[in-house]
Amino acid sequence: MANKYQTLGVHLFGSVLVAGALFLSASVGAEDNPATFEALDADGDGYISNKEAAARKDLEERWIIIDKNSDNQLDITEFSAFESEEAGIGAAP
Repeated sequence: MANKYQTLGVHLFGSVLVAGALFLSASVGAEDNPATFEALDADGDGYISNKEAAARKDLEERWIIIDKNSDNQLDITEFSAFESEEAGIGAAP
């Protein structure tokens, strides 16, 4: 029969496995779909180019709408506005 310390060890081990799986899952998703402006701005010039936007299909597909000033790059303001729209922030009830 297992004592209380052995049972605790099994529960802790199970928790660590679940946490590890969640972490790996989130990490893979983050690499597949960079969420931050900084992550997308691979060259660090302060803008997201068409080429950099290709890392996210949603940006690439809606580029013409997102690039408000039509300069073929997204600045932080354009990107933030798009992210807010996608998250439903500021949307009418």
